[in-house]
Amino acid sequence: METGIEGAAEQGREGMMNSGREAINRQHMKSIVTVCIALPVGLLHFVTGPSYSGPFPDFVNGYLIDIMLPFALYFLLCPQDSRIDWLRPWYVKALPVLMIGFTVETFQYFGIDIFGSTFDPLDYAAYALGLFLAVIVDLFLFPSLFSFWRVDKTTES
Repeated sequence: METGIEGAAEQGREGMMNSGREAINRQHMKSIVTVCIALPVGLLHFVTGPSYSGPFPDFVNGYLIDIMLPFALYFLLCPQDSRIDWLRPWYVKALPVLMIGFTVETFQYFGIDIFGSTFDPLDYAAYALGLFLAVIVDLFLFPSLFSFWRVDKTTES
């Protein structure tokens, strides 16, 4: 028969194990959602090449990828926030994504071709719009659609 202290210790260990399993499950489910976002964005890049002539060709060729890539990059960081506490705030995920986009565009301004060769100041706005949309989806849409997307407020720092 367990004493009170031993029983409490056992319950504590079980709680930690269940918490770890829950974090892994949340990470796995978020990974599935992330793949469902990133895969179409990657495929879109192949569909909308320079020869794209479908609807809105100027927008699609000029800005659609610049909106969708930061959106997808933001969500690549989301599965990790289930296990890495400091990655939970949206701005911690958003800052490196925005910095990557702005750095690439700034390099293009100086003639350094990284992920493209044409500088367009409106690309900065497209990166910010894509990131803004990702944050809105992360904070408001996905928590209402997926229970695993919600963060327990008692464990959040």
